Amino acid sequence: MLKSMTAYGRASLAVPLGHFTLELYTVNRRYLELNTSLPQEFMRFEAELKRWIASRVSRGLVTVRLSAQFEQTLPVTLRPNLAYARKLKEAWDEISAELSLPTERGFKLEMLKDVDQMIVHESNNEADKLVASVLEQLVEKALGQLMEMKESEGFAISEDVAARIKKIGEELEEIKTLAPETTKRLHARLKEKLEEYLPGASENEERILREICLYSDKVDINEEMTRLSSHLAQFADLLDAPNVSVGKTLEFLLQEMNREINTIGAKASELKITQRVIVIKNELERIREHIQNVE
Repeated sequence: MLKSMTAYGRASLAVPLGHFTLELYTVNRRYLELNTSLPQEFMRFEAELKRWIASRVSRGLVTVRLSAQFEQTLPVTLRPNLAYARKLKEAWDEISAELSLPTERGFKLEMLKDVDQMIVHESNNEADKLVASVLEQLVEKALGQLMEMKESEGFAISEDVAARIKKIGEELEEIKTLAPETTKRLHARLKEKLEEYLPGASENEERILREICLYSDKVDINEEMTRLSSHLAQFADLLDAPNVSVGKTLEFLLQEMNREINTIGAKASELKITQRVIVIKNELERIREHIQNVE
């Protein structure tokens, strides 16, 4: 079952500690990337949060946003970093004295408002357990919604891609039917041309046959058709593979199928084959657009 890389999951939780909302957005990326936006009180759980998500999502850009509205108490203790503040004041006082600045232009309390180290967040084991429990519940619920949307979108993609793979298979069978007759006609035309340039002489007969054999190797598409059939079968099997991330493998098979059909198109100059090659290439391009969004 394919899974889309574009999905959304949301979870809210109201407990005595407060009201919390977690949102997960995913879009397509070649590998797994995680961006988080967390309140300060949850920052120490960032690594664990990423591990939880990575255990369920293997590919794509995941944006995590958590909002928190605490009620009566915070799960942390906020303590002023007085030692750091004293050192900052001493530094500003020294600057003021060195530059002979008036007193009113010296150190002021608002100078500390944007200093990150000024307020220290301290936690305790009980508070950590409470916050971790809230976060785990939010992640589980949001991930559930996210995965449900991924699978729903993936099912729609799978249905469309499967229909296109079937269409490609039908066109390939037509090419296989046309190929032998096409080869015979090419041989006949080539022999006619060679006899035109090498008329009559019996000693030229062997040369003509040799040239036909060499040309046959150049225009023969049996190997390409066989490999394309094999790739189509593998691709179809992967569409039904249970609970695995197959996007990268499908991308590789798609590249190989494009390679084979391009070679067939280059070798086979017959109009009927060329028309089917164009149809197959169009279908492969539509599939490629889908697979770029598959996990």
